[in-house]
Formats: sequence, structure tokens, C-alpha cells
Amino acid sequence: MSNLHYPFEPVAHENWVGQIRKELRDQTDHLEFKDAIEGLSIQITAEPIHILPISMPSDSSHVHNVHYERVTYEKESNRRILLALMQGADALFIRCEGNRIDWKIVLNQVELAYIRTEILVQNDGQLADLNAQLSSEQLNHIILLKDSFNPDTNHSCLSYFNGFELHQIGANAQEELSLITSAYHYYLAEGNRSEMVFSIGIGANYFVQIAKIRALHYLINKIGNLHGVSQPSYRIQAHIGWVNKSLKDPYTNLLRQTSEAMSAYAGGAQGIVIHPWDEFALEGKDDFTLRMSLNIYNLLHDEAHFDWVEDPMKGSRIVEALTVQIIEKTWTRIQSLSELTGKEMLDSCLSEIHQTRMKREAAWTSGKEKLIGVHAYLNSDESKAKSWGELPNYLGKEYLTVESTLK
Repeated sequence: MSNLHYPFEPVAHENWVGQIRKELRDQTDHLEFKDAIEGLSIQITAEPIHILPISMPSDSSHVHNVHYERVTYEKESNRRILLALMQGADALFIRCEGNRIDWKIVLNQVELAYIRTEILVQNDGQLADLNAQLSSEQLNHIILLKDSFNPDTNHSCLSYFNGFELHQIGANAQEELSLITSAYHYYLAEGNRSEMVFSIGIGANYFVQIAKIRALHYLINKIGNLHGVSQPSYRIQAHIGWVNKSLKDPYTNLLRQTSEAMSAYAGGAQGIVIHPWDEFALEGKDDFTLRMSLNIYNLLHDEAHFDWVEDPMKGSRIVEALTVQIIEKTWTRIQSLSELTGKEMLDSCLSEIHQTRMKREAAWTSGKEKLIGVHAYLNSDESKAKSWGELPNYLGKEYLTVESTLK
């Protein structure tokens, strides 16, 4: 390390192309990247025509290890929250699953002053419960959020632009970004200037997911500038969900979660939520899977030191090209959506997402897209296998998972 000097000298484009061709030998088909579902296509060896500047919030250097808790049974949720905090979580995202929740039980022994705590409030009744049960000091340390696509959330909480669940029901990168950034445009047009939280779902393609988060940073700032907001106050929370997870092959899930968490970190998320793979298992979820999910972040942060470099893929020809393409496609879609009312915009986007969802299902059922442990190299050890229980719905569509599709 003593002979390592910064910054690295840039590599001439022709030298880079020559090295790629040398390593690929005769496999020229790999010189073009295509993803029909994402609608992306780039020539690997093409020299980037332009690179867009990506700016991130000033607090991006600290990425939170977020524990996500769906509150159904108060005592169990409290136990899991305290367990997660003992195992490395330094932020909480709590979702209310019903009314009449006893928040004193849920937050018992949780030191709210030292832990970033966000609560997604679904309706006015839940908000009234929170205000009635918690002290003003506790409420001062809690960030109350409302889903911008939920018609029942007309209360005065901060806006939460929920791309994660759009991803869970089948949206590709452009569909996910165009809807949440269009909603952000409407939000600013109404004169709102408070802090916002964007969630984003993380999929399997490492470079595409990095580019998607970088594109979101760019679009948030671009739209903010159009409304006279030079430095928007926002956070991006990346979620590793269940679309490509297997309940029959837990070990492969850990590899997928790690790869996806790496792309979330490298893309510039301020919070990473690695959902336990058995969250919706019929047999119930285990503490062990919670611990493994949290430890993925712990390893990336404490041992691999992903926090040492901000925007580490800056200058990568492939990632920069993907970032620009996602931005351009999303911006074109945003412009067309700006002519619609809020409901028309949502209906139009959901129609597109439905088409992409069917493409994903067709690719899985035909075997065109193969997943390890699901289509190939099946796990012969069924001692830890589970089966899917009831999956949540979002905007009228059930969460999409490959195993549920193939049942």
C-alpha cells in the first residue's frame, strides 16, 4: 500500500478497449449489453459521449444499517427491534400494520435520541394513536412518514416516495424512477420544501442497480433545481427484497443479498434495508436470518470499508453509460407524465408495470432467465427449506417472487 498513489491515472480509451478484446478473445457477443426487461442496451467498448455530474447529500458518507419492522404483535416487534439494535442496526423503519397499536410496548427500551427512527403511518387513526401515546420528546426523535401513493395518507407527515414496493410488484428501473420522481415534481410544485425520503428496490444486475441509484440522485437534484431548490433535503433508502429470493435455498439468498447490498452501497444510498429472506414464510421468520441480513452490512462497512469512498464507480465507462441511459429514458417518461393528473399518472405507470411484470414471469416460466437454486443447481438439503405464505399487496398488485410464480 505504501506505493499506492491517488488519484489513479486515467486509462486511454483505446488501451481499455484493447484489454477487453484480449480478455474476451472471440466472445464478441459480450461486447454488447442488452436487458430487454430493463429496456437498456449499450456497447461495452463505446467511448462515452458525455458524463453527467452526480451530486449527493452532504451526509452521504454515513450509510445506515436499517432494520425494517412490520408491527402486528407489539411484544414480538419490540423483541426483534432490540435484537436488531444489538446486532448492528443503527436505524429503524417501522411500518404500522393495523390500528390500536400500543406504541409504548413497541418502543420500550429503544433509545430514540440516538437511533434514526422512521415510522410509516398508513392513516389518520395511526397518527392519532402515536400522538396520544408518545411524549413530545419521543415524537421529536421520530420521523413520521406518509406514502405519497396511498390515498388514505392526507396527514401532515413527511413524504415517502415508495419505489421499493413498485419494484416488488414488478417495475423496472425506468418505471420505478419515473413514478417516484414525477410524484416528487408534483410535491415541489405544491410549494413543499421539507425533507423527503425515497425508497428504491434493488435487483440482481449489479451495474444496473448502481446506475439506478446514481440516476435517482441526479433526477432529484435536476427536478429540485427546476423548482428553485438548489440543495434538496432528501435521503435514499435502498431495500433488498424478495423478488429473486428462494425459500428452498437460503445459502444462495445470502450471496444474492450481499451482491445487492454492495450495489446499493456503491450507488450512494443513505440507508440500506436487507430484509430477511424468510419474512413471508408460512413457517414464520427466524432470528438467524435477521442476524445474517444485518451482518451483511456489518461486513461491508466494518471489514470491507465500503464507507471509505463516495461514488466509487464514478468514471467507470459502463456504469456512467448506464446512468446516462437510465436518466434519459426516465426524463422522457417524466415529461410525458407531467401532462397527466395524479390519478392518471399513477394508472398509466401501473399499466406499464403490469406489462413488465408479465415479461418477468414469462422469462422465469420459460427458463429464459434462470436463477441458481430455483431453475438450476437445486439445493438437495431441504432441512432449512420453507414455503411461501401470503404475500403483501401494493397498489392492488401482489408482491412478485420467482418461486411463487413457478408454483
